[in-house]
Amino acid sequence: MREDEKFEIIWENAQRMPEMERIVFYELERKKLVLGLLLVISLFGGGGVIYAGKAAKGAILILINGILLAGLLSLRGAGPLHPGETLAGASVLLIPLILAVYCYSMVDVKRTIDEYNRRLYVTVFDRSPP
Repeated sequence: MREDEKFEIIWENAQRMPEMERIVFYELERKKLVLGLLLVISLFGGGGVIYAGKAAKGAILILINGILLAGLLSLRGAGPLHPGETLAGASVLLIPLILAVYCYSMVDVKRTIDEYNRRLYVTVFDRSPP
């Protein structure tokens, strides 16, 4: 189901709900930023993006981060290849890239969750967000 269809169904159902039910429904359906950020930290940066509603982008971020971590570990001598001392020092260059993926994921999760929650608020209460 596309996101537009989901919000259309929510709007139709919210029109028939009393005000207290709308409040409870909004609190149950909104996405939590803390959970999204914890998933970013625990699942290679892409887990929070998947939770926020961007599955393809989250899978790509998990793949990129996995490749960067595998490269880092291989260059350090922890993988099947042992490049020696020459490339072990070069592996330090991958650390800022890995951190950049995590930082990008955190910013993207915050932005995506804020957009989703704002749109849900407008849909449920049929007025602009506070």
